[in-house]
Amino acid sequence: MHCHWNFGISNLLTPEIKFPERDVLISHVISSLDEYWEKNSDHIRSLPVSNYQNNFKINLPLRMVSVNLPNWANSCGIENKLLVPQECVDQNEHSVEWWKVDWWLAIFLMLEGWHERVWESIHGSIHSYSYRLKNWDSRVWDHAWVNRICLFLRKWYGENYNSKADFFGTPPRSQLLLSHDVDAVCKTHPIRIKQSIFHFFNSLVLLFRFRIIESVRRLSKGFKFLFSNEDWWVFDKLLKIEKAAGISAVYHFYSDQRQKTFKRWLMDPGYNIKSERLKSLLNELKDAGHEVGLHPTYDSWNDSELIEDQKKTLEKSLGSEVINCRQHWLRFSWKDTWLHQARSGLRQDSTLMFNDRSGFRNSCATNWKPWNQLENKTHSIACTTSVIMDSHLFDYNEFNKIERNDHLRFWIMECKEVGGKTSILWHPHSLSKGYGWLEGFKDLINIIK
Repeated sequence: MHCHWNFGISNLLTPEIKFPERDVLISHVISSLDEYWEKNSDHIRSLPVSNYQNNFKINLPLRMVSVNLPNWANSCGIENKLLVPQECVDQNEHSVEWWKVDWWLAIFLMLEGWHERVWESIHGSIHSYSYRLKNWDSRVWDHAWVNRICLFLRKWYGENYNSKADFFGTPPRSQLLLSHDVDAVCKTHPIRIKQSIFHFFNSLVLLFRFRIIESVRRLSKGFKFLFSNEDWWVFDKLLKIEKAAGISAVYHFYSDQRQKTFKRWLMDPGYNIKSERLKSLLNELKDAGHEVGLHPTYDSWNDSELIEDQKKTLEKSLGSEVINCRQHWLRFSWKDTWLHQARSGLRQDSTLMFNDRSGFRNSCATNWKPWNQLENKTHSIACTTSVIMDSHLFDYNEFNKIERNDHLRFWIMECKEVGGKTSILWHPHSLSKGYGWLEGFKDLINIIK
């Protein structure tokens, strides 16, 4: 299926989606990625970038086009190439020349997930499952293309105007933010059910691939997880590992006080943030230099009143303000979630990631204030993109230790090479013996160090 949307500069895509004027678009891009031009940022506008914004079409599903780079910019690309959405090149040309690319439009479309937004306006939110984007060009998530384009624009300016390498300031240094979504502090029946089903499903997948021994192991692990008992209070162990590594993390806590329905019982965490043990843990985290954030419930992704109520409950137990969050199960809508988080008083989010694969969902590793498509301006809340979490390594892939560490290094090195900022998610309860992911977490810490 291919959908085409006409995008005049001020045309309405739907009653809810407006595309910004050219000057506004460029200003948003430059301010969102200001770490790449901390000095003389006004000069980056002078580059002779092509403009295909007038009356262009958004084509679904997303398709990416490969652009060969000049020799002086080879280091900015992957195998001397950058990828951009097909809307950013002249559709009448047989070959794509780098000086004929609308680089500002390319950055905006990827940074703001515009193709996803259009898809969402037609089909509804995919929340955070990439497989729902049918026939999508998944190469868009494989690298931080937006950051690489920024590095390219810096070099292009230097080549074009014979400026010094540090004309825009030194390139930014990468920042890796370790985060934890506290989904459980004890082994609950819902988690027994959900994780065991995951094991049984993976066992069937392995069986169909004729990997019999691995299939039996998965099946056995599923039954063992379902029926075994274990203490899941792993925070002493976790804090000790992070203290030894000199790492501060963000811990997101659930704090809903509503009566449990069956759906909330199954989908949301089961602990009470008002308990004395949890209050003591919150104080311990705060004293150790970690940040405490909110983990809003499964049903809160488009409800500011729910988020605000849960935020206030957590703040009472913590004894201080909470500004950070990540939505439970990564439930997310480009149109709604940031808007409702901001209305609740939150100022920082790290939900933007896929449940079913690692990668840069918006082709970027940064912290920026995203575009508000309902009000046609920048959101007041900031977002840090997240690139990888523990389940990508253990549930969605059958990695051995070497493959797992190679996978971790790939994403971390991509962030490092482009001077990006990204968040990594690891669930505390996965350090338990039932999950057996402790070794993977220690490997992650060593790779980060």
